[in-house]
Amino acid sequence: MKHIHFKSAAVLTLLAALMIGASGCETKGATQQKDGAQQVVYSETEEAKLNRGMDNQPQSSYWFPEDLLKWDFEKDEDAKYNVSTTPLAKRVEKEQLTKSNATQDADMQVVALSIMNASTSGNAPRGINTFDANVFSSWQYIDKMVYWGGSSGEGIIVPPSADVIDAAHKNGVPILGTVFFPQTAHGGKIEWLSQFLEKDKAGHFPIVDKLIEVADQYGFDGWFINQETDNEVTSFDEAAANKEETKEDTATNELNKKHATLMQELIKEYKEKVGEKQELMWYDSMTEEGKMDWQNALTDKNDAFMVDGDMNPVADDMFLNFWWNTDELAKDKLLEKSAAKAKELNIDPYDLFAGIDVQADGYMTPTRWSLFTDKNNKPLTSLGLYVPDWTYFSGGTPDDIQARENTFWVNGQADPTLSVPVADGQWPGVSTYALEQTAVTQTPFVTNFNLGNGYNYFIDGKKVSGLDWNNRSLQDVLPTYRWIFEHGKGNQLDVLMDYAEAYQGGNSLKLRGTMNENTASKIKLYGTDLQLTKDTVFTTTAKASEKTDLKLILTMVDGTEETIKGDKKVGSDWTKVTFDVDKLTDQKVKSIAYSLASEKTSDVYEFNFGQLAITTKEAKNTETVKNVAIEDALFDEEESNYAGIRLTWDAVDMANFSHYNIYRLNQDGSRSFVGATPAANHYINALERNDDTNKTDFIVVPVDIWGNQGQDSKKVTLKWPNNAIPKASFTASRTLIAPGDQVTFTNTSSANTESVKWEFTGGDIADSTEDAPVVTYAKAGVYAVKLTAKNKAGETPVEVTEFITVSDAAKGDLALLSAGAKTEASGFTNDSEAPEFAVDGKLDTKWCATGTPPHEITIDLGKVKTISEVHLAHAEAGGEAPDMNTKAYSILVSEDGKDYKQVTRVISNTAGESVDTFPAVNARYVKLSVDKPTQGSDTAVRIYEMAVYGLK
Repeated sequence: MKHIHFKSAAVLTLLAALMIGASGCETKGATQQKDGAQQVVYSETEEAKLNRGMDNQPQSSYWFPEDLLKWDFEKDEDAKYNVSTTPLAKRVEKEQLTKSNATQDADMQVVALSIMNASTSGNAPRGINTFDANVFSSWQYIDKMVYWGGSSGEGIIVPPSADVIDAAHKNGVPILGTVFFPQTAHGGKIEWLSQFLEKDKAGHFPIVDKLIEVADQYGFDGWFINQETDNEVTSFDEAAANKEETKEDTATNELNKKHATLMQELIKEYKEKVGEKQELMWYDSMTEEGKMDWQNALTDKNDAFMVDGDMNPVADDMFLNFWWNTDELAKDKLLEKSAAKAKELNIDPYDLFAGIDVQADGYMTPTRWSLFTDKNNKPLTSLGLYVPDWTYFSGGTPDDIQARENTFWVNGQADPTLSVPVADGQWPGVSTYALEQTAVTQTPFVTNFNLGNGYNYFIDGKKVSGLDWNNRSLQDVLPTYRWIFEHGKGNQLDVLMDYAEAYQGGNSLKLRGTMNENTASKIKLYGTDLQLTKDTVFTTTAKASEKTDLKLILTMVDGTEETIKGDKKVGSDWTKVTFDVDKLTDQKVKSIAYSLASEKTSDVYEFNFGQLAITTKEAKNTETVKNVAIEDALFDEEESNYAGIRLTWDAVDMANFSHYNIYRLNQDGSRSFVGATPAANHYINALERNDDTNKTDFIVVPVDIWGNQGQDSKKVTLKWPNNAIPKASFTASRTLIAPGDQVTFTNTSSANTESVKWEFTGGDIADSTEDAPVVTYAKAGVYAVKLTAKNKAGETPVEVTEFITVSDAAKGDLALLSAGAKTEASGFTNDSEAPEFAVDGKLDTKWCATGTPPHEITIDLGKVKTISEVHLAHAEAGGEAPDMNTKAYSILVSEDGKDYKQVTRVISNTAGESVDTFPAVNARYVKLSVDKPTQGSDTAVRIYEMAVYGLK
């Protein structure tokens, strides 16, 4: 175990432990004191061997309307894990901001409809032990975010995950959940819309109270409604003609005016109940006549969702469809007309968001900016960006993703001062029109420049974990300006996020390039609105490849600029530099910049910002977490070497709180970092058993904004199943054979097996100690196989009494019995991915089902037959990614279609094609039940072929 000695700035209690010295004597582990603080020993946490979510991982919520109507926060076991801990930060009023370029506009807003998690289901509320996550950080350019999600196979009402709410709120950005009614071609159902719009006996909408409750309980800011469920017929009029009458009742399977009227009433009731506390944004899709007809503008056909007939407000704002930007509609100047229509209705034109679909091409999306602005380059409406997460999903390395984000949000030069309007078809960068906003409006303010993920974790500059992680709740407020430099002669610096070095968390801000001796470069980082007081302490922690003179440059609210020297120079180790700001007491700071000057010329110069802190005087952290408990623990089915653990505790009530650190206590007295969170609960995914004690102790420690750790909590103990004795298991190449045929057996016992003993009846050998013996059976009959797995702790036998069937009827290859057979399934995504495609003999078609597992498909062989094998072609066999291969499933059989028995259970498949053999059995119905559809959190099952083999 690699040990790191770390001196905490706060008093930490190191639990006494038995230490085994070189002499073999037991010595009592002592807490060492140094400079009034205790010495803590960390064992560096190793890379995870299992990084998929285990089955007890809490999930971010998603519902269909009838499910949400039944939802109860107190009865939802995952609900408390989905609660945001971060209130919405106050931003500086736009009118008080300084423009970085001439065309930035304080009136215009930006909304991002963002895929922050790649799927609707399977998302851990605050991340998991993987690096991969959409750690969007350009919050300064958006006024609000819509957490884009929902699917016909999983759920259509989707609140934001807790970590995304935390990150958005820290940056002062309201975030909305999504209510998404898909088109019928994509699985949408009118019945979902009708359920959503159903009134109670008092004439109220029960779903409104549920929407409000979810937002209140989880701590987000409202909803975006996207109603696109349409009819199979082209219009309501056609439907009415076909039926010879118009049904006003929403139970009809056809979209009609009643749906639209009820939707308007629902929005009004929602707004009457929430006022300004929550927001509701409407998507330009359904007209007030109840037709699916995107207007791409504010018109007489959709304005009823913004104002009613009495000119009372309805929705807060509207996202306009994308086609105002097309060749066909360009001549109509729809945004200009929308702005005029808005003024006519006493609506702020900037409550309309002109949609641009950037999901496919990002900053290569051809856009007619001349239609978005007037002749003076002032935007006509606000800007709506659909899936700007192209920067993440299309990117490769973390550096590539950051570069794409800078180009998309700032410009190709990554400098907002250089943003200018561009010709139609080009991408100017959002900073051309959107002001850089800031939520740095009060002290204390501390940033460690964390993006919210990492390949490692650092505490006070020391690496304590090599475990990949993501938790966007830990994302800090990143620099407002990306990037504004004033370089001295010969200097040139670029900026990147450094995941190899950090002061607290997962990354730091690295400047890299050329610096000339004693020649300063200035970098402007943060816009602020901070009041300095007599007790303000301003520190910056940094390190540099060459000794560097670091100066703080503050621009005051009156426009004056103050330069403050640091109390020391930055060296090659993390250096905390203090800046004396006493002379600026009671003044307001408008922006924060730094001047860097290297003592030596270097063309490989590097400078890392680790922490920026504007606080009062640092105080001792003596807080202790109470009532730590293991709410739930689940162990892997194979060998119980991994555990998924739900931890809860009482939240601390402390000034200057930052987050909690969670540690595992080791036998040698050291501790291993397993996670950090601002919430009073945490899920530890796939924790590996690391000793033979069959128990693991955990503690939870509160951490303040300076990184000081409080007192250890009382430890809580996880008891592991005793897996010292091996588990025996085996497979066979074939179980139904003809006389004279061979069978290859394979030992699949647990990894702690040291030796095996096989026992065979009816074969040419009676026993074996090999891992893969080959046995020949000469005579017809049914024979037993026994395997005993052994190690020093003991042995475990497993015997199947009727495992091998030898019959003259099994000569040659077994027959494929399932080709073209009748099938049915628990669900399927659409008609082109229906269950019959799993038995059509082709690898370019599949059965696919989404939603909450298990997913089941049943094959009817027509009559009872003798079977012994099932072959499966998973996602990879059909050309999809290996991580989409089915992970865990069972095969069950029945003669009557009512009573099923399990013949095979697989819990850790990774292969693209699998063959499962089992003792020959008579069956007509063969069912595949998939409870872990993929290697990760994706809950969609993909079976390209399911082939049942046996006797004709």
